[in-house]
Amino acid sequence: MSDIAIVKLIKDMFGKLFGSEEKNEKTTLVSEAKNSSETEKPEAVKKEPVKKKTAAKKKKSTAAEKKSAVKKKEATAEKKTVTKKSSKKPKSSTATAAKGTKKAEKIALYTKAFKKQYGEVDTDFLEIIVKNLGPSIYRKDAELVSCSDPKELDTVRKNFLIKKLGLQENQEVLDAAIKEVCEELKDTSKKYRALFYYRLAQKFKKESVLS
Repeated sequence: MSDIAIVKLIKDMFGKLFGSEEKNEKTTLVSEAKNSSETEKPEAVKKEPVKKKTAAKKKKSTAAEKKSAVKKKEATAEKKTVTKKSSKKPKSSTATAAKGTKKAEKIALYTKAFKKQYGEVDTDFLEIIVKNLGPSIYRKDAELVSCSDPKELDTVRKNFLIKKLGLQENQEVLDAAIKEVCEELKDTSKKYRALFYYRLAQKFKKESVLS
């Protein structure tokens, strides 16, 4: 074999060796690139749930903040209502005591006037009459009976004798009783309604109706 043929043979052998090595390197590089791309993809996938979790946490925090804000508003509203309720002044005992003393003074006045006119008085029944009259005893025009006023006498007959005492007698009988009381009290300057009604109830013996 010639020297030239030997050289060619050696070159071919080295070429095949280096060529196979390059191919191996290329395949290894391609496989490494694939592996790296496959490993990188899950990392991106993993990052997405983290973002979702953070967004969910933010939503929860905002919802909790809203709830706390609503609770604070409700608490302040309750405080305002409590302060408003507390600001309302309860009825003072002094006012009720004042009314009691005024009523007691009126009863004492009527008792004195009745005793002067008739000698004796049933204070318990007089108190019942005063209670039935209500606040009218504190008004001058309503506290007194005017025997010269026909309208006033008509009111006495309808409101007291018929409605309060439940009398069913005819008008002449009722008017006659009213005139008798007017005659009894003619010398008194003030004909108190309480005394007037007291005497009418006595005349018809209807004390038990009011009590």
